[in-house]
Amino acid sequence: MIAVLGGLIVLAAAMLLYLASPNQQLVRFEMPGRVLAAAGLAGLVTGLACILQWAGPVATVFIVLTLVMLVWSVVPVAVAWRRGVPEGKG
Repeated sequence: MIAVLGGLIVLAAAMLLYLASPNQQLVRFEMPGRVLAAAGLAGLVTGLACILQWAGPVATVFIVLTLVMLVWSVVPVAVAWRRGVPEGKG
């Protein structure tokens, strides 16, 4: 159960780090980048600590980096797909 909780924390933290980016396209209004980045990094450390109680150190780092890569790869593509083709480009 602790591994699932740690994974969910890591996924949420990766999403916060994505939202902290000035190039994110999920929301159209200005986001407080430094606050989101700090919360995202804290979430990554917390999730890492949770998963570390379940798996070894090397496996934990691999799991966390894989989850972060999943969010940072899927979310931008999903947002672009949801928004559709821009006017004049289709």
